[in-house]
Amino acid sequence: MAEQIQWKTIDQIFCKSMRCRKCFDQQLAEPALIDVAQPRLIGSHYFGAPVKILIITPYPGCGTSEKQKPNIEFCKILHDYRDGKNTTLQDLFAFQSKYIKKWGEPQGHFVDFYICGLELDIEEIAFTTIAWCATRWNKHPPEMLSKCFSINTGKLIQATNPNIIILSGSDTHKYSSDISCNNIVRAKNYAYYEKTHDHDAEQKELLRIRREITRLVKKN
Repeated sequence: MAEQIQWKTIDQIFCKSMRCRKCFDQQLAEPALIDVAQPRLIGSHYFGAPVKILIITPYPGCGTSEKQKPNIEFCKILHDYRDGKNTTLQDLFAFQSKYIKKWGEPQGHFVDFYICGLELDIEEIAFTTIAWCATRWNKHPPEMLSKCFSINTGKLIQATNPNIIILSGSDTHKYSSDISCNNIVRAKNYAYYEKTHDHDAEQKELLRIRREITRLVKKN
């Protein structure tokens, strides 16, 4: 019963986020092809996991021309979900579970970093972002990040009640003082290594994060 209430709360947070247009109305940024908030995947066994881990990245990317077709499909699913057109939270997660394996450059780097690299079970962890909307040219001014954290991300953190939070990316680290969780791991973002192409440094960072997760689990 408690888990059903938790999922219902998350459903309400997601639906409300997708009706928000504040940043675009205030011209803080221009919307990308996917022009609504993009709730991120929460594993089906998250609330029953022995250790609930929430991974927070800065924002969803605007996508590339190669990904235009799945972006158009996902945009429709998001709009239908927001508008109550026979699309459920499970439909959103099912689509993301299918395409998350293709995220990143090279293809699949997102999963290689956060799931394989950290040795986590995708069904037992949750993802979210600081800003929930993609923007044209991936431009997310600080005011937009702060607004979205206040309106959406903070509420989702409360609803998911994680044991450990991984803040992945420098744009996420500044929010650590706004998060009421004692177990926060600050890490580089997976996309950082898509720019540096430093495989050895990436492996060292993944090892450091795994060790920090292990230390926090033992502490608790």
